Amino acid sequence: MTLSTAVTHEIEPLVRLSDLDEYRRGLAHRLAGDWDDDKWTGFRVRFGVYGQKQPGVQMVRIKIPGGLVPLPWLTVLARFNRKFCQGDAHITTRQDFQTYFVPLERTAEALEFLYSNGLTTREACGNTLRNINACALAGNCPREHVDAGEVASRLARSWIRHPLVQHMPRKVKISVSGCATDCGVSAIHDLSFIATEANGKKGFIVYAGGGLGGQPRPATKVLDFVGEEDLQTVVETLARLHQRYSDRINRNAARIKFVAKRFGEEKFRTLFAEEFERLRRLPQRPWQPLQWRTPGEAAVERTPLGVVEQHDGRFAVVGNPPLGLLSSDQFEALAAIGREVGIHQMRVTRDQNIVLPDVPAAMVEAVVRRLRAINIEVPASAAESADVVSCPGTTTCRIGITNSQSFGRAVWADSKDDPSAKGLSVRVSGCQNSCGLHEIGDFGFQGLAKKIDGVPAPHYQIHIGGDGRTGVQQGVVGLHGPIVAARHALTALRLLRHGYAAGKRPGETVRVWAERLGKDGLGGLLAPIAQEDAGGKLFIDWGDEETFKGAPTLRGECAAPFASDDLLADLADDALIRLDRHLLVEGWEEALRSGEDAVTFAARRLLHHAGQFTKDDEAATVILDRTRAIAKARVAAALDHVEAERTAALSNGRAEAYRESVAVFLDITRSVVERPQSDQDAAE
Repeated sequence: MTLSTAVTHEIEPLVRLSDLDEYRRGLAHRLAGDWDDDKWTGFRVRFGVYGQKQPGVQMVRIKIPGGLVPLPWLTVLARFNRKFCQGDAHITTRQDFQTYFVPLERTAEALEFLYSNGLTTREACGNTLRNINACALAGNCPREHVDAGEVASRLARSWIRHPLVQHMPRKVKISVSGCATDCGVSAIHDLSFIATEANGKKGFIVYAGGGLGGQPRPATKVLDFVGEEDLQTVVETLARLHQRYSDRINRNAARIKFVAKRFGEEKFRTLFAEEFERLRRLPQRPWQPLQWRTPGEAAVERTPLGVVEQHDGRFAVVGNPPLGLLSSDQFEALAAIGREVGIHQMRVTRDQNIVLPDVPAAMVEAVVRRLRAINIEVPASAAESADVVSCPGTTTCRIGITNSQSFGRAVWADSKDDPSAKGLSVRVSGCQNSCGLHEIGDFGFQGLAKKIDGVPAPHYQIHIGGDGRTGVQQGVVGLHGPIVAARHALTALRLLRHGYAAGKRPGETVRVWAERLGKDGLGGLLAPIAQEDAGGKLFIDWGDEETFKGAPTLRGECAAPFASDDLLADLADDALIRLDRHLLVEGWEEALRSGEDAVTFAARRLLHHAGQFTKDDEAATVILDRTRAIAKARVAAALDHVEAERTAALSNGRAEAYRESVAVFLDITRSVVERPQSDQDAAE
């Protein structure tokens, strides 16, 4: 590795066919029995290949940074879904596409098809920087300062494949909002950016440490203002704090929100600001200036739907395929519509909708008609529509408890003819992990198992009045409402909607209404459920035929395990890159420390390979002494060479030879750890 390749001055592409080569090698190891479950799982999830509850088949998640979908991708998705998958593809609440039932032995072929056509799955799953999200109307909204989708897409390319973010303690979710309306729902993200203007300069407010799941926490404002030139440094700041302070032992407490909780908001802000200042003078990947606008006034719905006038006089048509499910035929029809309109891309949203931007006024009516003809709803407005989002639940998920998707279908069908459903958001998750965002809907449903007369039955915990936008004063996470049997959940939703429609005061939100009623008032609204006849189906979930068996016993892959060797290899490579970056700005002392870090991480790989455990807080001198004690001739010589070049560098002020000696030591370590023993013996 040379300095110029370690500190690249090129924009990283979404797709590199070397990713496919890497995946093929890993799959071959797995099929040959060389890799155990943990090694294989931690590897494949970084390539978007995720285990389903059905044995032998995989969900493949396709990463769509910022939700931007170039028109040709729609045809590729149609062909891919037909060739490799079963059922519909799914727009997720992170602006990805999920496809299902890909046989394990065909996954390399499937990735080759996608990569060869410009789509990536890289880091769509696993303990990585997940897909970076943006506002639903990014690029089109009259209120925006900047196209948040473009920002998200660029940041994704800046960090994809970077060794620092391949094996983090847990995943990191990032969002970008184009203005203070915060349609990117910053409060629930590990890291988020809100475009703004301060003192005549355009830039971003930065939040960090938010998240949903079993222990939800709203994000903390960590930086009041950064220019666009510092966005990549902000991402690096979070990644380094995450690697340094997050818990690698208890994976259930390893998100960055637990770091914020442990230190408290003030200390977390201080840590973030200090790390940011340390890093901001180092070179990053190139960043071309964004195109900024002066925002105008316009009404923006929380979940935009229908026909929305853009800032340039054209229109965005926002359609809702129910629950974000799209068939191959629908993908092809969307591509045909886009070609007829003359647009270059579509966009997918966190609310599982699809946006056709830049539609001329004369073509709006035809586009709406064409979308409705392929079962994509285009209501008059969000206020006139049911807004229902769901995760897949037990249809495919290994840790799903309830069939959230089938329940979501029932909610969707029921809502269409109920005036009280209009303009209200319903969010459904099949477990506590909130993939359906149940904690930030007007009415959220979280799947769980609970016994009735000693027998397990599917239930839902109801959440009321959540909203993930930072500007919402009444709270981010919905209030905990009652728990109801899954078969009573649709009736419960109807009763709550009708109660809100009949009892709300002028201008009163769902949350304020629920707080005013309190636990007893909400319980009173749901009292009729006690007399409802479930038709003997309390123990059969929505969409299922078999009796409910209780919570699943399969292990989920959201917190995929990682192999310590892979982590140490990446941290060593990252330290070498840091060495180069410090040298470029003449940071002599920092460069030497980075070199020492690189050598130490590599030495730990050698010790682990020899069966000797190391600790993160073990001193570098101790690690290197232990390595010398076990090293064979070639390794010992390389380590001595590093020390000699370091001493020479300290005396003559020249680091080139030292840097190369570090790189050689990393390469030798890699060959020792990764090559067969017979080859190693021959090399010695």
